[in-house]
Amino acid sequence: MSASLKVLKSAGLLLGIQVVQRGLGIISTLILARLLAPEHFGIIALVTIALQFFELLVETGNQQYIVQKETLDDEDLNTAWSMDILIKSSIAVLVIASAPALARWFEEPLLTAALSVAALALPIRALKTPGMMRLAREINYRPLFRLTLWQKGLSFLTVISIAFIHPSHWAIIAGNLVSAAILAAGSYKVDHHRPRWTLSRFRQQWGFSQWLLMRGIVGFTRSQIDNLLVSRFFGTSQLGGYNLVREVSLLPALSAIIPMSEPLLAAIAEGKRSSEMLAYRIRISLALMITILTPVATFIMLYPELIIHVLLGTRWLEYASLLEPFGLFFFSFCLFALISNAIIAQGRVKFLFWFDLVSTVSILALLLWFATGSLSDMAWWRGWLAIATTIALLAALERQTGFNIGRLLFLALPTVLASAVSASLTTYLELPWETPLIDLLVRGTVFVLLAGALIVGLAFLLLRGTSEWYQLASMARSVPGLTFRRR
Repeated sequence: MSASLKVLKSAGLLLGIQVVQRGLGIISTLILARLLAPEHFGIIALVTIALQFFELLVETGNQQYIVQKETLDDEDLNTAWSMDILIKSSIAVLVIASAPALARWFEEPLLTAALSVAALALPIRALKTPGMMRLAREINYRPLFRLTLWQKGLSFLTVISIAFIHPSHWAIIAGNLVSAAILAAGSYKVDHHRPRWTLSRFRQQWGFSQWLLMRGIVGFTRSQIDNLLVSRFFGTSQLGGYNLVREVSLLPALSAIIPMSEPLLAAIAEGKRSSEMLAYRIRISLALMITILTPVATFIMLYPELIIHVLLGTRWLEYASLLEPFGLFFFSFCLFALISNAIIAQGRVKFLFWFDLVSTVSILALLLWFATGSLSDMAWWRGWLAIATTIALLAALERQTGFNIGRLLFLALPTVLASAVSASLTTYLELPWETPLIDLLVRGTVFVLLAGALIVGLAFLLLRGTSEWYQLASMARSVPGLTFRRR
């Protein structure tokens, strides 16, 4: 099989894995929203934040190390496996020991048992064979796809079954444990490698990932600052509603937009040979991302109550107004990821770490000073601070590459105008029925069709004759390959 065909098939399998994971995740969230109370989601949010933070503290970058290594032997794989078990087992013990103190800090007694049991997933997942990393290195995702089907499918059935029988946060915790166990056991069915204990390559693997580790910790802290403050100032129940609505706002990003942006990142990385081509490709990639994000963010901010009513049900309507500021958060979340990866593609990881550190401290200070009055204040401040941080990083990228932010704004003009016009026309649309689902589907369809037609028309009028017009036309003809050619 040729290398290009192998990459193409692997890309299809990766897309399938994303569809399975995100699809079942979305369905599970929508079902659980109708079975569980806000306080249950609040406890799960706290458990997730705590475990993710502890996992970041011990993230060794094994996967990245194995994939990028020029020559690979069993000692590398076995060291990665041994490090994972040793460190994650230690962190699980630390989590269990600190669970009572964390429960007192968050003033949530149920957190002690929930966090202690959930922490067992860390060492269970670490038991998986390191041969799974070699499969990724060899671009062989078929075994991983089969395992993902079993893992996510059985985990989904576990969560929903327990939630129907006994609605509580334990349904999600049990599902995570089942998922971890199937991953660990199933990995030995899909790969023949049988590891043995060794730490002979510990120094090399740890030295590889230290900057990625520090940036990961800072980035995670910035992403969860508002959740931590909501828990501290407003309680677990309010955190459950706040965090669930925030997750709803990010569904389009995590399910489709960020995975779809990978060809843009590849195009940016390939342009490093020429500074002019790099600037050009960055500008086009950012313009395409803004073209996708602007209409979606506009619709989210236009109909927050309708979206929450349809997706989560009536019990969550008191939190629906939070979806409006989270539309800003969604927009910046996707754009920030693309800008960050463009900077990483230039090897500027250290700069990105310091940027993340300064922005995180600034966001924390401003939220503490201005945003603790209400959930609405917290959401709006978080949304606008995310926008401000993204603009600052965009300015830094422009300074590094000279992609010309003025021309980027010109390229974004058609989608901004189209979204504004579509929002105005859709708002005045009178429908003869009162069914929320049909209302959302009809308004969404009309909005998408209007916005799409206006974007194409305005782009033709405003951009025709420019080099960007020919580039965009070329990319449109080459979808899904997204070929970049300067004309």
